[in-house]
Amino acid sequence: MRPKLFRDPIHDIISLDLSDEAESLLFDLMRTSTVQRLRRVKQLGLASLVYQGAEHSRFAHSMGVAHIARRMVAALPMEVDTRTRQEVFAAALLHDVGHGPFSHAIEKVTGVNHEQFTREAILDEEGEVFRILAAVDPALPGDVARYFGPREGFDPGRQVFRDIVSSQLDADRQDYILRDGHATGVKIGVYDFERILATLKVYESKGAGAKTVRRLAVSYRAREAVEDYLIARFHMFKQVYLHKTVRAAEKMLEAVLRRAGERYAAGERWGGLDDRHPLLRLLGGDALSTREYLQVDDTDVWMMLKVWQRGDDEVLASLSEGLLNRELYKTVDLPPGDPVLVARILDRAAEVAREQGLKVDYAVLVDRARDTPYRPYDPSHPRLSAHIPVVERDGRVVPIEQGSDFVHLLGRDTYNTVRLCVPGSVRRVLLEREVGARRLVDEVE
Repeated sequence: MRPKLFRDPIHDIISLDLSDEAESLLFDLMRTSTVQRLRRVKQLGLASLVYQGAEHSRFAHSMGVAHIARRMVAALPMEVDTRTRQEVFAAALLHDVGHGPFSHAIEKVTGVNHEQFTREAILDEEGEVFRILAAVDPALPGDVARYFGPREGFDPGRQVFRDIVSSQLDADRQDYILRDGHATGVKIGVYDFERILATLKVYESKGAGAKTVRRLAVSYRAREAVEDYLIARFHMFKQVYLHKTVRAAEKMLEAVLRRAGERYAAGERWGGLDDRHPLLRLLGGDALSTREYLQVDDTDVWMMLKVWQRGDDEVLASLSEGLLNRELYKTVDLPPGDPVLVARILDRAAEVAREQGLKVDYAVLVDRARDTPYRPYDPSHPRLSAHIPVVERDGRVVPIEQGSDFVHLLGRDTYNTVRLCVPGSVRRVLLEREVGARRLVDEVE
């Protein structure tokens, strides 16, 4: 049987052998509407407004994650049976199916959780994914869904497979760093994936009740490659994911979705839009079924923005037009450690917005972001700690930060940004009046 070949900008050719039961399952899952929907959900949301090459989808990323997971399983120094390979490959491919359109904005506005919808998409007995998995083994849907539940409930002896799908060295991160770096043109999103792959290890320890715990590790020979991988992720966050203009666009999208939800809940309807559209109902506070939720993608949001920009609501019209035509809010970085100054600048910004006839709740937006580049060894949970283990030359297994000054410093660092996002007219007046804000801008620029 001829293999199925897929061209990929990161992995060159992804080849699926349909005579292999695990790879055949992957191909069947890939063709479901649940996975195909991810072609219509961008991996980086609104980042393409800054990095015009960032047009890739969550489908492309999910294919890459499944490919890396296959290679990681094959590289393990242990025998892995077909049933386990099916489980890992399916979890890797399906890990993002619960993401909504512009996922992080939707989640902040509605409170939905994409991991919960991922589990529900897998466990929906009337869904395509469930039927395909259950046809292989009735227990397979539940086993795959467990990859997206608490780590404590996962079989200790199989934690190594959970690590491939979800850890600080998982297939997800290893793909998105390479893929997002390539798509944005940011040259620091590069590391030696092949070196890491060639040195993967499995280490065993004794857990509660003397159960054997197996975890993913790397050889000391790959320490520098893992350092590069973690540093690449660090810089991708600083240069791409937390870029001030990307974040301003995301805050505008949150604001327009919040406003639309409030107006919909108050009874407002828009000509040209289905009054019962799942996205409108979600924004209005309705609980959607899994199948209703999975009908919504990025195209629905863009369609609604085009309708709202022509509507009577000035807030919706202004925000929608700004996103459609890239007339984005401007930013001022605020000091997280000085809440008094932050509060004063926010008050001044609100004052200026009111003078300009703007609604403060939608014109003065605050972006807060936190992330830790690396989570070090946690002695309170030694068997399930999130650290990356390294097998040293003498066989000892130690956290990577123990032998790496770079990683040690990353584990002590935390991104903590507070950023004011306002219309350009508000920012100009604010900087004229507020010395503290002007000084902050001068320091950044």
